Amino acid sequence: MGAGLSALLFVILYYSGRNPFLIPALLDFRILVFPIILVFGIRDFRENINNGYLHFWQGMSVGLLEIFIYSFLMMLFVMVFGGLIETGLADEYITGMQEQIIAGKEEVSNSIGEEAYSKTLEILPSTTIFDLALDYFLKSWPLGLFLIIIITLILRRKP
Repeated sequence: MGAGLSALLFVILYYSGRNPFLIPALLDFRILVFPIILVFGIRDFRENINNGYLHFWQGMSVGLLEIFIYSFLMMLFVMVFGGLIETGLADEYITGMQEQIIAGKEEVSNSIGEEAYSKTLEILPSTTIFDLALDYFLKSWPLGLFLIIIITLILRRKP
């Protein structure tokens, strides 16, 4: 359900003129979706499968499984959406990212160095929809892991 909601938000953002891959991380809809799916999933496991008890490792296991399934489904969605439905998604990302990098040249080159800045601009045009989908999959994990730990600590109950 979380991946379905995210796919819907992804499509709404895209068709409203905002490329979902160019939105700052703090405004990403995963920040809203992850806590919802994790709380409902871990709590459901605790109440309906584990007789009202939840050890930390159980909550972590359920949460990691949820984030894996979510990330994998969204990766597949991005590949299908960007590869079959909106084939210009990757090109729009490349153009938008080039504009952002060039606009913030001084800041970016100071933080990563002039050589890395040039290399980034050089390899950016070779970005494919698979790269974007894999990036989405991998970037879901740090936020997901952080939230899994917090939610598991809140929901755990020992016998």
